[in-house]
Amino acid sequence: MSDLRAALNISYASVAWSVVAGVLSVGVGLSSSSTALIGTGMDLIADLVSSVVLVWRFRVELHGGRPGEEVEHRAHLVAALALLAVAAGVAAGSIAHLVSGEGASPTALGLAVSAASVVVLPLLAIGKVRIARAIPSRALRTDAMITFVGAATAALSLIGLVLTETLNWTAADPVAALGIAALAAAAGIDELRDR
Repeated sequence: MSDLRAALNISYASVAWSVVAGVLSVGVGLSSSSTALIGTGMDLIADLVSSVVLVWRFRVELHGGRPGEEVEHRAHLVAALALLAVAAGVAAGSIAHLVSGEGASPTALGLAVSAASVVVLPLLAIGKVRIARAIPSRALRTDAMITFVGAATAALSLIGLVLTETLNWTAADPVAALGIAALAAAAGIDELRDR
């Protein structure tokens, strides 16, 4: 019971972080033309969707329901497909920015949101992995993978923004975003194969 409560609590924490950092990342990314920051925000939104499904799943079980293998299977599928959706969207945006030659305009808020995600997301992901083993839950493990991808995307976003700001390398942000898309696609495909 305590492992289920821990799973529910970390899923709630993930939802809260994903709402705040995801909305900020997408909003600041749009205003500064940062495909990498938008990619980070989209990964956080994918994490949000996955975590909301897990909140439902763990609440059902905590209240005496038996979510069964089908619910776990659906939660796992939602998480894997969310990663693939992030990959497709970010890749398309990155390619469009590379073709147009348009670079990002880094802002202090964009750098701060990326840096905060680099710190917070690995902590959430490690907690999810630990709890997923204890329950066990493949869906929570996949959700942890989304969170790890989010941490990597935040790091790539931060690198891209810093290179754009310091070296005026306009391709740094979309190249970082392509790295984000590749990470998300690889993780999503790996999770679908593991079903």
